[in-house]
Amino acid sequence: MRTRERRHGLNSLLVLIAVSVLFFYSFAHHISSRALFAPGPSSYGPTETIRLIEASDGAKLAVYWAEAPNAKGTVFYFHGNAEDLGDIEFILSNYRLQGLNALSFDYRGYGLSEGAATEKLTYADALEVWDHAVKQWGVDPGKVVLHGRSLGAGVAMELATRRPAAGLILESAFLSAFRVVLPMRWVPGDKFVNARKAAKVRCPTLVVHGRRDGVVPIDHGEELAELMVNAEVRTLWLDDAGHNDLTASSGARYWAAIRGFVASLSL
Repeated sequence: MRTRERRHGLNSLLVLIAVSVLFFYSFAHHISSRALFAPGPSSYGPTETIRLIEASDGAKLAVYWAEAPNAKGTVFYFHGNAEDLGDIEFILSNYRLQGLNALSFDYRGYGLSEGAATEKLTYADALEVWDHAVKQWGVDPGKVVLHGRSLGAGVAMELATRRPAAGLILESAFLSAFRVVLPMRWVPGDKFVNARKAAKVRCPTLVVHGRRDGVVPIDHGEELAELMVNAEVRTLWLDDAGHNDLTASSGARYWAAIRGFVASLSL
């Protein structure tokens, strides 16, 4: 009788655990899916620096491409989830002043890009933009610095594992999408699991994070830096910065660190 009661109690506990995991998975999936891709109205219109290229499935992607005089290399920048090319134009212009060509694109549904973004499509589009820039605009694939902010850091890290980048900059990056909202190391269906890719990155990397980041806590950046065991890693922890104000609150240190990092690369 007691054995049967214990078995019944164990089965009830397993059911409770399963229901709890499914609940947290559904919650995280719902929250992260809505939060990951949140495009607003386009902040820009057609300009000479915006090119529309066609993805393999026919969707038009808005791509920013601007060359710098006597460029020593190219920065390929990936913006955050609530930004578009118009919002980051000042970043791209600053890179051009540093002697780097500037390349970026809007995820599907953002700016002038068509369609709706998903993790898989965003990775595929990044590869297509890279290949287009190399074939059509003469970008040297061995002299590309990847820079990703927040959501974009996941795209930059994926590309760094699939193309021969000269360097990688991860700004306000998270370990995974679900781990931003749930303190769990593994949940089925997680997205942008940067923690699993960290050891695959082999190019020099700069990890930048604000200590006051209330969206993606700094321990995400710290742990990512530790997990990148096969790359030479530099870090920059900005005491007065949050998630969206790194250049506004700590611009001098931010750009000095980036200039120093880029100068250290073989460009």
